[in-house]
Amino acid sequence: MAELLAPAGSLENVLTAIDAGADAVYFGGKAFNARKFAHNLSDEEIGKAVRTAHLFGVKVYVTVNILMADAELKDLTAYLQTLDAFGVDGIIVQDLAVAALARKVAPNLPLHGSTQMTVADLDGVRFLEENGFTQAVLSRELSADEIKAICAQSSIPIEVFIHGASCMAYSGQCLMSSFLGGRSGNRGACAQPCRQPYTLLCDGKPVMKHEAYVLSLKDLRALDYIDDLLDAGVTSFKIEGRMKGDTYVRTVVQAYRKVIDAHYQSPQGRKKAHAEAAALLEEAFNRTYQDDFLAGRVSRSTLTEHNPSGRQKADDIAGGLSRKLTVYGHVDTAEDGKLRLTAWDENGHTAVVTADFVPEAARQRPATAEYIKGQLGRLGDTPFTLADVTVWDETKMIPASVLNGLRRQAVEALTETILAEYPRPAAGQAPEAAVCKVEQKPEKVQIVVRCDSVDGVAAAADNGADVIIFGGESYHHHPFGTQSWQAAVRAAHEQGVQLWAGTPRIVRENQRHAVQSELERAVAAGIDGVYAGAMAIFAMLRDLNSDLPVRADWSLNIFNSKAAAAYAALGCTGITASVEAMLRQMREMARSCSCPIEAVVQGRVEMMVTESCVISSFAGKGRKNGCPGVCNHGAYELRDRRDETFPVVTDQYCRNHILNSRDLDLAPYYKDLVRAGLAAIRIEGRGRSPQWLKEQVRRYRRLCDGTETMLLGKEDQTVTRGHFFHGIL
Repeated sequence: MAELLAPAGSLENVLTAIDAGADAVYFGGKAFNARKFAHNLSDEEIGKAVRTAHLFGVKVYVTVNILMADAELKDLTAYLQTLDAFGVDGIIVQDLAVAALARKVAPNLPLHGSTQMTVADLDGVRFLEENGFTQAVLSRELSADEIKAICAQSSIPIEVFIHGASCMAYSGQCLMSSFLGGRSGNRGACAQPCRQPYTLLCDGKPVMKHEAYVLSLKDLRALDYIDDLLDAGVTSFKIEGRMKGDTYVRTVVQAYRKVIDAHYQSPQGRKKAHAEAAALLEEAFNRTYQDDFLAGRVSRSTLTEHNPSGRQKADDIAGGLSRKLTVYGHVDTAEDGKLRLTAWDENGHTAVVTADFVPEAARQRPATAEYIKGQLGRLGDTPFTLADVTVWDETKMIPASVLNGLRRQAVEALTETILAEYPRPAAGQAPEAAVCKVEQKPEKVQIVVRCDSVDGVAAAADNGADVIIFGGESYHHHPFGTQSWQAAVRAAHEQGVQLWAGTPRIVRENQRHAVQSELERAVAAGIDGVYAGAMAIFAMLRDLNSDLPVRADWSLNIFNSKAAAAYAALGCTGITASVEAMLRQMREMARSCSCPIEAVVQGRVEMMVTESCVISSFAGKGRKNGCPGVCNHGAYELRDRRDETFPVVTDQYCRNHILNSRDLDLAPYYKDLVRAGLAAIRIEGRGRSPQWLKEQVRRYRRLCDGTETMLLGKEDQTVTRGHFFHGIL
């Protein structure tokens, strides 16, 4: 059976979700979760939530879904052990360091791959399963057909979002809040700059008459797709909303409960349930609704454009837990004559308790069945309600205090019996260490250059690059054909430079074949290695039986030394640190990890990668399907209210990449990079001219060779130093 998974930002939300009919709830603790500014639950509240949920057969998943700093791993260890002791049914994870630590210190904790892992295809799901995960949360951008294809071949449960707020960027791949204000979505502190207004520019001129909320998506409402997703084999239907209140939780859970239950009824029953659910959802907080990604019809209407703040018709009031477990009782005496109460529920759980009291014949007021039922039925705020009681003898005298004591004992004993028999899901298996070609740490710092044209490869190779990354997502929005790969390899190898294949940050199910075909062309052309930009790439390379070395790219969000070690254990021969990592964090990675550590130090950092296309929405026909390719005609930017402009480029998969307004530039701090133990520094040069690449590669070549004599200014306000010296929330 599929589960309806409800959000909870507080213990009250947990109780409300259970009462409304959720099969599972998810929430975060006071630390280590991606809703830093929600109320969240204390350890004591988590324990209570787990006990209450399990009594009703409701699963509990705890979000441990942020990137961890090395300094947090000790506290994280204790927290994971606490969650394991509470018996939670799974933890939702983004950072492979959390998964590796959990397998070591709390091996019974099932691992769920968060949507922050950006898993959007079957190969990504396979990667999670092979690394001990028991459930995968897919990216929200997938169509219903893609989800169906994944479910048909996946051997682990698949979880999809069906309702609530949606991020403009692919989850786990958004750095806009991080680089604009130091509040990282990957650390649970997103300031939501996507909900601010922007103006789209083409060649410096406004495309729009007025600024608009061009990066703000309407809320997801998958109501009309529930039957299709159930038929497709989706296991878990997830509602977003850990920052919302009780009314939202109750209303949305009740709505989807109706539709899921009606799936197994007559067509008339389904139609009625859908109508009732739709009416309920209109009462819940929303920014108006869309299901465009599921339908595969992303357009301007997918955006809120004029109304990002949302609306709420119903008062957001708290509600108590009224859902109860029906129990029955029988009162008699044990072999020693003492009063005994046997209690059981409808699932066969039984508890037997006795009182230190021997009943005697009543002189005046005998304890009738009605009287005993009245005393035992005073179950108050317990999770039980008494349906009936039978009594062996209605002629005895039994004080109310004795019956009250039996009632309390029975509640406690039956609770423990139910919890003891609760079927906690099994954890996954730990992966075996990979065997891969070993790449030695270079004696000198390598200069790595990423570019997306053959001319760019030649410029980088001719001017001192050691390694060139070619392929993956192109800012020139063209595919990399066989001739391009052959020419790029030739241009690099003629100068004694290695050429590695870059791969996309996003691999969607309907693009798996295209990505794998490009990898095959690259391998056939004679590349020297592969940079894995997404988890799916590891499974693809294994299918190709490739023994080429693999480096983990920065889009895998490697933020600490344990995550670096986890990728090294998977066979990676090099690690590119997260662009959110500070230099001291990279120093710890370099000190602790056997792999060479690389850092992006020059060029435009990607703020967002989005499936929704702001260019086609406002400069084209308003929709992606049938777009005339307006992105090919002009340079597009987004301008915010501070007059900062962010370039918008489109790749060959028709995705937008929103770049930072300023170039990252760490050249003045080259000696600090060397002292940190970095083995390689990268220039991000996609979309840049051969002349720009020539100048930047020469600049860093002189620094690496020790021939740079010009004074490099450290107070240049036209560039950014990223997070190398200033951390993130």
